[in-house]
Amino acid sequence: MIVSVIVATYNCAQYIEDTLNSVYRQTYRDLELIVTDDCSTDKSVAVTTRWIEEHKDRFVRVKQTKTIHNSGVTANYNAGLSEAEGEWVKCLDGDDRLPDEAIETYVKFAESNNANTVWYAHEQTFDNNGNRGSINKTILPTASSRKQLVFLLNHRLLGLCTATNFIHRETFVAQGGFDSQYPMYQDGSPFLKSLSAKTPVGIIDKVLLLKRENPDSLMHTANPTMVANIRDCHFHYCRYYLRYGMPLHYYNAFVTHWLSTHDTSRLHNKAIGYILRGLDIINLYRKICS
Repeated sequence: MIVSVIVATYNCAQYIEDTLNSVYRQTYRDLELIVTDDCSTDKSVAVTTRWIEEHKDRFVRVKQTKTIHNSGVTANYNAGLSEAEGEWVKCLDGDDRLPDEAIETYVKFAESNNANTVWYAHEQTFDNNGNRGSINKTILPTASSRKQLVFLLNHRLLGLCTATNFIHRETFVAQGGFDSQYPMYQDGSPFLKSLSAKTPVGIIDKVLLLKRENPDSLMHTANPTMVANIRDCHFHYCRYYLRYGMPLHYYNAFVTHWLSTHDTSRLHNKAIGYILRGLDIINLYRKICS
């Protein structure tokens, strides 16, 4: 079975060789490597081109591509997805690493349970000196897609190390791939689309991604567009509260979304959240009693 590793780059010339070397060292052999660049202004493309020329024989297939114009992380990954031919896809940012046995571990779990089309695991941070830091764990319960989605909604979509995704390519492409309406937030698409299709996501209790603590990354710099994309994506999927009979949870999400665009006061967010969650509990109690 061929696995496509899609490495998305943008101005990461100083890190990209480290990332590609981690793909090269994978114990799983049947790998396709796709590197897609979002119009970097540094030497990312040149460094990648040189590295590929020296290491291409290790892979089943290698493809290097570049977006027509700078269009965001989502479009960059979709460009890579359109080139992929593997049965499964591992997406990797151009400054992160894969532990040596990561792909082999993903494949073993995917082959042992074909009911899941998206898998997640844990991640560990590391700094630019290579020192390992904290382990961030995926805490999503192993349950039905409904219970998983409700859990994520109740926790504001926290509970997954989203960058650890391992995706069944054909299924994800049929679902439309990464959501282009959120150009700076690609992480929400795989698990939300899977759960929306009533397919639970698989959880692997292992560290399968090393996440660089890069001070220049979008997350560390709190890029305004990215923050807005995350907020809007989270709100968009909160409509599922209505499907599951939790209207006050939905109104909580609606008010929180409105406040986040008009008021930065965390106190207001928390106060309204607690009030509406309390009303939801009362509403549920009344249903049970009746």
